[in-house]
Amino acid sequence: MTTGLATIYEALHQDPQTHEFLEELHQTDSKEFWHRAIAVLQQFSMQIHFKGLLLTHHPYILPNVTYREPKLQTWVFTPSKSSLFPTGSLPISDTQVVSISKADPLNQEWFCILVTETFSVLVLSSSKSHSCVWSMHPIAIQAAISELLPRIRRTEQQTLLQTKLKQFPINLPSYQIMARFSTILMAQSSIFQELPIPEIQEVDIIKAITHEVRTPLTTIRMLVRSLKRRKDLLTEVKSRLDQIDAECTEQIERFNLIFEAAQLDDYPIVLEATQIEEILSDGFMRWQEHAGRRQISLEMILPNEIPAILSNVLLLSQVLNGLVDRLVRSFPPDSHIQLILTSAGEYLKLQFQSQVTRQSGGDLPLLKAVGQWLMLQPETGTLSLSLPTTKTLLKALGGKLTVRMHSTSAAYDGEILTIFLPFF
Repeated sequence: MTTGLATIYEALHQDPQTHEFLEELHQTDSKEFWHRAIAVLQQFSMQIHFKGLLLTHHPYILPNVTYREPKLQTWVFTPSKSSLFPTGSLPISDTQVVSISKADPLNQEWFCILVTETFSVLVLSSSKSHSCVWSMHPIAIQAAISELLPRIRRTEQQTLLQTKLKQFPINLPSYQIMARFSTILMAQSSIFQELPIPEIQEVDIIKAITHEVRTPLTTIRMLVRSLKRRKDLLTEVKSRLDQIDAECTEQIERFNLIFEAAQLDDYPIVLEATQIEEILSDGFMRWQEHAGRRQISLEMILPNEIPAILSNVLLLSQVLNGLVDRLVRSFPPDSHIQLILTSAGEYLKLQFQSQVTRQSGGDLPLLKAVGQWLMLQPETGTLSLSLPTTKTLLKALGGKLTVRMHSTSAAYDGEILTIFLPFF
């Protein structure tokens, strides 16, 4: 029986420490990333002879590798009772089949856990979460393996796997291994060609661009964070890695929001009780740091009590990130942005007031429309959502957005963005 057993995805997200060592692609074509990662492992095997373990849901996940590498023991977790290994396909003596129930939630996932002498990697595609998770960190990989161990009921298999795991301890990979892995990953061409060239539309272009930008940035960020965990880093090197991490995160979040807007009609947005103070507290320090790098001050004024609102946590946080980013990049140094939260009848009013000081002077950075969806800042090459598109997103969240300008004689003489969100 498998009652009470979780999926690997659920197990990885239960422990905050484990979650820290994961990289996850949200709202993207996770199956494409899955195929890319598996293709990378196949190419990787051409350069490195594998010795170790392969734990997976399917016997042909790396068919050429397992056939060429008799020292790589394959473990297949499957509900299938049929013949899995036709003659000549896999070295049967080095293949272990673990039978699981058809009702096991593990069947909702594709997974590949490779443990070798030189490196280990986890790639997981979850149909339930519609995302792809991957990691090369021992904590995350061990957590995934720990979720598989209770499913092994045969004593001899339990002993064999434990022995193999002791023989091949899971350690952090070297920089050379991670660099080679990421280089091959970023060089992979797109697996699926879904955009019809003669009839290509603006929304299709946006989806394609956001996907192609976020995938290598996510890989770079994962590698940077892995390097930052080294204890022998010089202070200057760590500072530079922190800057790279922050820039990658900003770009990933920006393109996450653009992608959300582009696929707004593809699926309904689920609204639920939301504590906005949690979103604001999580984001405000990052917003301050982001503004500080551009010599802009950011202030937040909150009431003592904030009732729950009806919204979607992930999408609302992305929209607020996008609005703050747009404001920060739209004003010259020494400007000031004030965020004020108040009640307005049945709505929570979240207002951004911006002040351009006399010292900053000059014209505000120019914004040019790129189609109906995007705005471009030519000076920096930064893309952001157009305000009409942002209004559409907030309307889907049950709210609304208004934009007006203060008179130049007012205390705050820049834009005033006001968001109204319904109380729960």
